[in-house]
Amino acid sequence: MSKSPLERAMEKQRKEEQEAARAAQLRDRASAIVAGAEFVSGFRVMDRESENMLQAILGQYDGNDNNYVNFNIEDLPQYLQDSFSLECETLQMYGMLSSVMNYVTGSMITLSESGKKYFSDKESAYKRADEQQKKNEAAMKKKSVIRKQYDVFISHASKDKSEYVDLLNMAVKRLGINVFYDTDVLSWGDNWKQVILDGTANSEFAIIVISKNFFDREWTEKELGEFLNQQNESGQKIVLPLLHNITLNELKEHYPELEDIQCISSNDCSREEIVILLAKELIKRYK
Repeated sequence: MSKSPLERAMEKQRKEEQEAARAAQLRDRASAIVAGAEFVSGFRVMDRESENMLQAILGQYDGNDNNYVNFNIEDLPQYLQDSFSLECETLQMYGMLSSVMNYVTGSMITLSESGKKYFSDKESAYKRADEQQKKNEAAMKKKSVIRKQYDVFISHASKDKSEYVDLLNMAVKRLGINVFYDTDVLSWGDNWKQVILDGTANSEFAIIVISKNFFDREWTEKELGEFLNQQNESGQKIVLPLLHNITLNELKEHYPELEDIQCISSNDCSREEIVILLAKELIKRYK
């Protein structure tokens, strides 16, 4: 018995609803796959099945300007044949395919420009990621460099100790700054020359208290020379000149190599102000 027009209409509607439901289910599955994709250097890396499918499509692309691929499904591995519709939907969501038109013996697929160069773009993205990782590792290594034993070395003439430098040392230590100060460090039986040289090598900064008593003294000038050499080699600020009862012209006359280094004067700054300035330099160095 033939079906009535109403029955045929209802059957057609059911088929359309079933096809719409399958299409919606396919889109949902494809959308979930794309949403889970990994990003590398801003580039979205597809899942393995999508990559395998795209590789197969590219393998049948003849290089025509329209990006058409007359695709033979039978060339695919069985697992991709079974999920062909899903893989094509997913590739379209990834932006690798512009269109897919299925017919009895195969499909007419149109590649997008992104699809044509996906694998070269992926290689570039991983290269950028590798370069960035190396930069990050280098930056972390730089940050993790072990701090020197002393925050600051106070270089001075012995004749200035009781009148000025002892009090400066006390003010610096009150702030918790680790100071190399010969009176505190040297002990009975030490090779004082070697201890001082070790101190110059193991201090982040050096406050050089330059006075008339400092001029032309063998060891004060040796300490200054050590710190200037370190500063020139590392490119980092180390020498912090502090003029004590001398003028800038007197400094330049005796130490022209300090002419371009910013100095402060004990006549203009209190000991507390000097300590604050030192603390700011340490914060900048260690942050």
